[in-house]
Amino acid sequence: MGHVSTKPLRRFIQQYSPDSRLLVAALFTILAIYLGLQLVVLALLFFFAALLLLWDALRHGTVWPAFDAFKTHRHEQLYVLLEAIRWPSLLAPRSLAYYNWLKGVQDIGAQRLAAAKIHLLAAASGPIRTETDRSLIHCLLAEVAIQQAEGEVAAEHLRHAAALAGSDNIRRLIERLQARLND
Repeated sequence: MGHVSTKPLRRFIQQYSPDSRLLVAALFTILAIYLGLQLVVLALLFFFAALLLLWDALRHGTVWPAFDAFKTHRHEQLYVLLEAIRWPSLLAPRSLAYYNWLKGVQDIGAQRLAAAKIHLLAAASGPIRTETDRSLIHCLLAEVAIQQAEGEVAAEHLRHAAALAGSDNIRRLIERLQARLND
């Protein structure tokens, strides 16, 4: 039997804010209790749907829609989606790593370099999906180090980024950062 992909369902669910998902989960729970009292088997379906929505809202929040906004350069939407995450400590490990990456990007944009460094280091130590993503995080850490005049730290991050770089675009980015470091 083949593996069934849950990506379409996840994308459908995550297009709504965590608050909306929690509200629907609460309504499904009320409906499940009401139907359960009526001894209707359908109550179980609403109960499990409520659990799924609650789990997803707490473990993933709006991290993945925010990451999509980041990849498509919709920075205002990125910031709104990041602010919608109320309890980052409850995020799943991979979602937390990407949350930290995106918070680091937001901090760089606001020139909060010390905060950016903390978020990006947390992201780099987390379970990132691809080597390309990890390479980009090291490029951002190199950028922060360059801005803070920490040449050796920047060079180390560029070495990590180069070892993981998989595309020509990332190699060009590393070369531009290396040129800035050498100036």
